[in-house]
Amino acid sequence: MESIIVHPKNPMELSALKSVLKDMNIKYERAHTKNTFHTEKVTKKIFDKKNPEKPSKPKGL
Repeated sequence: MESIIVHPKNPMELSALKSVLKDMNIKYERAHTKNTFHTEKVTKKIFDKKNPEKPSKPKGL
């Protein structure tokens, strides 16, 4: 089935959309997009853990 992403402009539009979806028994998921800085920070942290920087000097020196 096709999915859509909707970007309501204000809380009233969001509330109306949620009401319609509930009345029609349509399942929906919440996605928090307000804090994009946090998302970028977490993504960078995960990426850094997967690709650790290699030291330029040998450990024994």
